[in-house]
Amino acid sequence: MKKKILIPNIKKKIERKIKELGFKPKISPSQFFKIHGQNKHRYFSPVETQKGKLVAFYARCHNNIDAKEKFIREAKFLRQIQESNSPIKRVIPKILNWNKEKDFEWMFREYITGTPMGHSRKITLAPTKKQIKELTTLIPKISRIPSSSFSGSKLKKFNCQNYLTENLYVSFLKRGIISQVIEEKLVKIIKETMPLLKKENHYLAQGDLNLGNIIIDKKNNVWIIDWELVHINNFAYDIGYLWAHLWGVKKELRKKLISEYLKNLNKEQLLKFKKLLPIVASYLSLGGIQIKHTKESKENFKKRRRFYTNLLTNCTKKFEELIKT
Repeated sequence: MKKKILIPNIKKKIERKIKELGFKPKISPSQFFKIHGQNKHRYFSPVETQKGKLVAFYARCHNNIDAKEKFIREAKFLRQIQESNSPIKRVIPKILNWNKEKDFEWMFREYITGTPMGHSRKITLAPTKKQIKELTTLIPKISRIPSSSFSGSKLKKFNCQNYLTENLYVSFLKRGIISQVIEEKLVKIIKETMPLLKKENHYLAQGDLNLGNIIIDKKNNVWIIDWELVHINNFAYDIGYLWAHLWGVKKELRKKLISEYLKNLNKEQLLKFKKLLPIVASYLSLGGIQIKHTKESKENFKKRRRFYTNLLTNCTKKFEELIKT
């Protein structure tokens, strides 16, 4: 029997709130739950206001503390970034209102008319040189925002020990996914880099910088949405996350992304980045190797596992070899 993870009567509660706000949803709660069932932790739909304006409406639907914390964290972060003088607020949709009900939260923000670069890992809109340059300039700007500016958002600090997953590497070794030489090298590199990981663990990270969260509007401007996983990490995390998740694209694009990003670093940052990226990439490879997505074809699963296994191996090699993955 499938575990019930939705807030009791959440469909009716969202419908009532939408009606109370005078909104007309493009995707009704009934349609949304018919399509996604219990798989989505929050409801989303473009909605039309009484003045005929289109905004993006969200409401939490999963009945757990994690989903609640993510929702509130994003809402507070969006409010604070909007009130700040940060240079990146121009690429983040403005939050227009949010509130807490008795057992769920809702918010609506500026709706960006545009196209996502893709869906999580599959690219659907090839970025232009201008967009790659803009994106790789934006990512360092995100990391440079003082995390102390968002104390009210309860931003979590990444636990650096999570990068050292010795048991998982041993498991991969026993299953024949990696060799003992690679397993030993990975553990050694991560342990040696741990002091730097801890020292650099004070930068703002969007946390979920996948293609679906990067929108290109009608004027070819870049927007970044969905900040519910915003947290504190090292400055290589966001670019590493985006780069490592582009397993379905040609390697030339991945290399171009890193090459453009490197232009934004000074000599000291470059030396640190060359040590941090392999650790971030090895950590992100773990999920890519072991997770099998719902309805994913065997062919796609094998292709993804091959990429991440190769990436994990290349994390033990020279930086120039790693970015060719």
